[in-house]
Amino acid sequence: MATAGAMERSFLEISGAERERPRHFREFTVYGVGTVNAVVGAVKYSESAGGFYYLESGKLFSVTRNRFIHWKASGDTLELVEESLDVNLLNNAVHLKFQNCSILPGGVHVSETQNHVIILIVTNQTVHRLLSPHPSRMYRSELVTESQMQSIFTDIGRVDFRDPCNYQLIPTVPGLSPNSSTSAAWLSSDGEALFALPSASGGIFVLKLPPHDLPGMVSVVELKQSSVMQRLLIGWMPTAIRGDQGPSDRPLSLAVHCVEHDAFIFALCQDHKLRMWSFKDQMCLMVADMLEYVPVNKDLRLAAGTGHKLRLAYSPSLGLYLGVYMHAPKHGQFCIFQLVSTENNRYSLDHISSLFTSQETLVDFALTSTDIWALWHDAENQTVVKYINFEHNVAGQWNPVFMQPLPEEEVIIRDDQDPREMYLQSLFTPGRFINAALCKALQIFCRGTERNLDLSWSELKKEVTLAVESEVRFECRNGDNFFILI
Repeated sequence: MATAGAMERSFLEISGAERERPRHFREFTVYGVGTVNAVVGAVKYSESAGGFYYLESGKLFSVTRNRFIHWKASGDTLELVEESLDVNLLNNAVHLKFQNCSILPGGVHVSETQNHVIILIVTNQTVHRLLSPHPSRMYRSELVTESQMQSIFTDIGRVDFRDPCNYQLIPTVPGLSPNSSTSAAWLSSDGEALFALPSASGGIFVLKLPPHDLPGMVSVVELKQSSVMQRLLIGWMPTAIRGDQGPSDRPLSLAVHCVEHDAFIFALCQDHKLRMWSFKDQMCLMVADMLEYVPVNKDLRLAAGTGHKLRLAYSPSLGLYLGVYMHAPKHGQFCIFQLVSTENNRYSLDHISSLFTSQETLVDFALTSTDIWALWHDAENQTVVKYINFEHNVAGQWNPVFMQPLPEEEVIIRDDQDPREMYLQSLFTPGRFINAALCKALQIFCRGTERNLDLSWSELKKEVTLAVESEVRFECRNGDNFFILI
């Protein structure tokens, strides 16, 4: 028992194979006024994905209990799906195709207010605000007893994606980095939608949409470094004060933490420095050199940073944590900090721990107030997920997450195994075939026999079993032997 109590937690991946009705994606094209076609040789942005859970998803009698949203972005297409573990959500899956645009990696941000679920989307040419009704406004009963409900995406076809209140072409202002692959977005306490993008000269542009229900103008603010202020205060000022910045100051990763009537913008830059701004005051409140926490940094200091990543985690009781991944050839390092505030609006970082990696290639990571969760590619380009407690792990031992293995190419049946069970197991292994593919194969196998293809996972498994058994019976009747699969 003592040994068991000392063991770390283990996690197992649960396959996302469709166990209920086949998922039907509704397709919508978002036409952007003023966007231009991509030219040959244009930047190819990496795919990205994310998820969002409702604030009351853990409350027993909430309409959002066990309910969440997840998305995937690839090229010009955003896939949005709302899921529930308790009820069937209708019209819950959509594909949004942004004409002439590419969605930036990490360019999808979801928030909820009392009345709406708001999705902020950043492409390489446009920004968008998508409003959907909050589930609590669609179903006001606190105790939900229905077996199926409408998703928040049910009426997305009625949305005017070119409404100037919720859509804006990123202005071609001088200095805006044309090939940026990082962004940040957030809602202000007044309901404004704000989008942060790095400038080519090392500053940050913030584009602001007015509240969706109030008249207002779109505005752009540039935070730009002043050489004078940098020497005196290490400060950043608006566009009115021009300064001398090099491309080495360009942000590689952006993150935002909202506080009352303000937002702190964090940028991890090519010069390996972490900078923190107050958006309200348009001033830099802190600059920290991350190389001070890297044991061997001579080679890094001479080169511009690439692959650095920044993530935030907030705990009401513990405060704000910052997770910094410093990328270097053949190795990397996580540095975890806690933001500390002092008098006179001054801030500093409390270094909690450093964790070193050298064996896999980091794809992405997430930070909580206790753990780092990381997605890697190993030497064989296989996906690996690990997590670690960054504060109470002296040995630096990462804990594996047991992933659903990919199905074998061939079905191997031992003498002591039932062939039918093994073939069924192979056919219905999560991730091998989608529901629609099995339905199509069943229709072909049954030689055009009219069949209902809108089947649940369990119904489909039964139909496949019956079809194969019927074929075996037919073949056996025409042969020397006759038997029935049991």
